[in-house]
Amino acid sequence: MLEIMKNYEITYLVPSALSDEEQKGAMERVSSLIQEKEGVLKEGEPPVKRILPQQIGQHKEVLSVSLYFYAKPEKIQEIHNALALDKSIVRFMMVTKEAPSALKPIRKRTRDESKKKIDLKDIEQKIEEILK
Repeated sequence: MLEIMKNYEITYLVPSALSDEEQKGAMERVSSLIQEKEGVLKEGEPPVKRILPQQIGQHKEVLSVSLYFYAKPEKIQEIHNALALDKSIVRFMMVTKEAPSALKPIRKRTRDESKKKIDLKDIEQKIEEILK
């Protein structure tokens, strides 16, 4: 079952002007929507209150919520459409989370002695040629 599912992260904004019950209801609706669309919730981060640098609609202060889940790629558009219709979600973004690839070793830079050093006199001559 998990072989055909991809790993996703969703971050969404809930207005802080809503009551605590309405905020919890919005968060539960997102979680249940993912599960209805055959998604498997992996983990989540606690909501964080944020003041937006620029107002979105009527909202200057929001709760930012992040969830990690597995879902079939064909179900993502359905989740996206349902979230777009939810009036208690100010903004949201879903991204695919890839498994980290093997880290490449850091290459040490070696000083290349074969490079020709340029003298200050050569630079001055070039500048004089350009300015003439």
